[in-house]
Amino acid sequence: MAEDILSKKAPFKDVALLIIYALPSIIATSAPFAALVGTLMGVGRLVSDREILAMNALGVSLRFIFLPILAVGILVSMVSFMTNDILLPLGTIKFNSLYRKILTSTPALELESNSIKRSQNAIVISGTIKNETMDSILLIDSDNMGNKRVVAAPDAKILKSNDYAILMTLEMQNALVASFDKRDRKKFDIIEAQTISYNMLAKNLLSNYSSSVTPREMTSRDLYREIQRQEIQENPRVLNMWKMEFHKKFTIPFGAFFFVILSFPLGLTAKTNGQSVGFIFGLIIAVLYWAMLIGGQTLSVRLDFNGTLAMWLPNLVVLLVGLIALGRRFFK
Repeated sequence: MAEDILSKKAPFKDVALLIIYALPSIIATSAPFAALVGTLMGVGRLVSDREILAMNALGVSLRFIFLPILAVGILVSMVSFMTNDILLPLGTIKFNSLYRKILTSTPALELESNSIKRSQNAIVISGTIKNETMDSILLIDSDNMGNKRVVAAPDAKILKSNDYAILMTLEMQNALVASFDKRDRKKFDIIEAQTISYNMLAKNLLSNYSSSVTPREMTSRDLYREIQRQEIQENPRVLNMWKMEFHKKFTIPFGAFFFVILSFPLGLTAKTNGQSVGFIFGLIIAVLYWAMLIGGQTLSVRLDFNGTLAMWLPNLVVLLVGLIALGRRFFK
């Protein structure tokens, strides 16, 4: 992302800030899986180097060895949760605001010279862009009635907008507009205009744009208040979505705690090449965990599956398998 933005002459300071604002999301998501893979590789190395065997011979039990690992899992979960609950909303708000500012001040980020740009409802075919001026432009979109429109102009100025919903405005001179009736393809209108102002909406260009505050930009306390408000409105589907987002704030960060419970007994199974085996196990578990998490989220969104259960089910599965594996190790 940084390389792409820098290549289009965006200010280095703004790009550096974008990276900083994106870090909370990376930390909150990756920390639990780092605990998973780190525990698997660390315990696997201890086993393959016979360190676990040596400690057992000196009277150090597996339960005692497991305690500091469990403590680290709890610590990682707490740090990940704080990052997810405090820094992530703040970082997301700052990131979206700054990225929008960069786009409005550097239009080449979204509109490149001699290229085709597709948005949600329009296609922009641009000529050479220099000093916020495009030497030719062709627009294909649909109006409010669903009729196809083609707008062509020999030049266009790219203007900033004070409206948050409008990313930029294309002011075209001597434009020609062709509008085609969707009900009868033989009918069409031709319009000649001395000046046309075409607004490029943020919601059509930015995939993460929203005119309202999203759950990603809210703390768990804010989400809880929103759930209480939704309960008053008595909309089960919307309420289920907010509950899913609320519990998602907890499930991924505290996944580190559940992961160490599972990874400790799994790491003990490695006899040789403990680090390599642990790394492979970690990748497999991470993929399965994400598959369950995304699958549950999809079921909640599309089929109104219980959002609370969907978010906690992967952790419950990890906990159940981990407790069974631990029991076999501790009480064999």
